[in-house]
Amino acid sequence: MTNLPITPITAEAAPSKPAPRATGPPVIDTAVLGARLNDCLDVLRDSYTTNPLPGVGGGWYHELTRPEPGTTATALGLLAFVEAERCFEHFDESLAYLTSRQISSSDPLKDGGWSTKTSLGMPVVEATAWIARFLARARCDLRPDAPDIGRAYQWLVRNQNPDGGWGSLRNSPSRIWLTCLALRALTQLNPYDPAIERGIEWLTADRTAHRPAWGPTPNAQPTVTHTAFVLLTLAEARPGHSDERLLAAYDWLRGNVDTDDEHIWIETYNVSPSGPGSKPVWRLALWHYGLPIALSALLRDPRGVPGGLVSRAFRTLADGGAADPPWAGYPGTGRSSLWMLTWRMEALTALSRLPLAQPGDVLHWLPDAMVIQRAHARASALPALLPRRHRIDLAAQVKRHWTTLLLLGVCLASLIGVITDTWQWRDFWLSVSLPIMLSVIQEAMRRKRPPPPPPTAR
Repeated sequence: MTNLPITPITAEAAPSKPAPRATGPPVIDTAVLGARLNDCLDVLRDSYTTNPLPGVGGGWYHELTRPEPGTTATALGLLAFVEAERCFEHFDESLAYLTSRQISSSDPLKDGGWSTKTSLGMPVVEATAWIARFLARARCDLRPDAPDIGRAYQWLVRNQNPDGGWGSLRNSPSRIWLTCLALRALTQLNPYDPAIERGIEWLTADRTAHRPAWGPTPNAQPTVTHTAFVLLTLAEARPGHSDERLLAAYDWLRGNVDTDDEHIWIETYNVSPSGPGSKPVWRLALWHYGLPIALSALLRDPRGVPGGLVSRAFRTLADGGAADPPWAGYPGTGRSSLWMLTWRMEALTALSRLPLAQPGDVLHWLPDAMVIQRAHARASALPALLPRRHRIDLAAQVKRHWTTLLLLGVCLASLIGVITDTWQWRDFWLSVSLPIMLSVIQEAMRRKRPPPPPPTAR
């Protein structure tokens, strides 16, 4: 495999400069969140296409404006409905399409995988990992009409490189993105497989607190996209794990993610199934949409969610105009690609599962706190919802405790009389003790008095 330079999508590809992002306090409106998720699902329903070959179902192609389906895009579309916990009317047909495209071969390095349209019929991690993850998340192992998930699992394990990482297929140089794809699939298929620990070791062995981030390959310049994807993968493979290197990587991500930049670019590279320098050779491209991946990763920070960053990233995703990619995009930038849609949906779905928040609530992020404004009070200003100091109703208190106040007044007047030699101490004690005794007797009698009988119906 020859590593080609990373191809970023530049601003010149757009017909006009995007409008500046709206500014405001860090807020996540769950009503907007739900609407964006529904918009994405509507786009998927509208862009579903039937396979021109009879009897092999249908699906999606990554470029949503194209009619013919592809295996990876079809798995991504179905996975979006599974993660959103929504039904899809063409689920069975799409599953049939994936079943028809699973490769059967006597070669154990080929059997059970899936190819892409540009891999010359060879099964590759880029397709197999996504499809295997979908099959595991959808619990399709119990369906007789589904692809053979066991063979897909064995393909991923057999095509792991000796160094612990994954390339497009075995003996292709290991890449960060492909290793994460394989690990996310295996974590869903069998979280205790030793291949997972070997893959994690390959990802993290050369990381330090002074070199915490990742790029497309181990020695490449770090990117927000790859660092976020590795953190997301490690959070799934090692739930609750935290060490100095991991926290340093989260710090790097917090310091380098630009919430006004959607981080859209393409990673391209050549693949040769027979080893470097041999033929045939094909070129593969990975569409990267880094901002939603970064948002999903930041939600997994072991120290807590950085509310300001997350809310600003959400605002960019909600206002970015890619919720309707087949019609809102411009050619050559990926905005009409299914990759834009599914990564956005994964981030929004993760946000919708934040604890405590209910549909329609408004979340206000403060430096050290989060305020949840309930849906029924969303029209009110936040200061109006803060608790007010309780004011004492003097008239009500006097009416309720007048006897006690009268007794205190008598005691105070008697004490003043003693001090001014108007009264003697004997008169003071007589004037104080008699009212106290009468009050105690009255209270005791009141407590012994039986409650009135309930009223009888006429």
